[in-house]
Amino acid sequence: MTVSFYPYIFDAGAEEYLIVETANEIFDLSNANASDLLSVLGFEALWSAPPQPILGFLDRVTAALRKSIDQPSAEIPMTIDRAPGRMTVVDCGRAEGYLNRRLHELSTLVRQGKDAGATHVGWG
Repeated sequence: MTVSFYPYIFDAGAEEYLIVETANEIFDLSNANASDLLSVLGFEALWSAPPQPILGFLDRVTAALRKSIDQPSAEIPMTIDRAPGRMTVVDCGRAEGYLNRRLHELSTLVRQGKDAGATHVGWG
């Protein structure tokens, strides 16, 4: 499963969010990586949060990027869980600095959305 992030414009008249097209249209993360990234951004209600105002979201991303200077996110080693009669579960892990790189990519998407007129950022 994946979690996708999108910049939106809130249409007050129709009371709906409309996706804003950007050069980097797709930003997807696995559920586990999205959960970790949203935690780094300080979100507690990870899956039930409504679209967030873009300026506040951008502030969170910028603060997280500043904190990560010279501090790469931790590596998570690959693990394989297997036992007779059970399915084998493989966790591919995560390279050192992966969340830092994805945070930078998210920052790019949010800035492009803001430049295109987006008012909010959402995920799901």
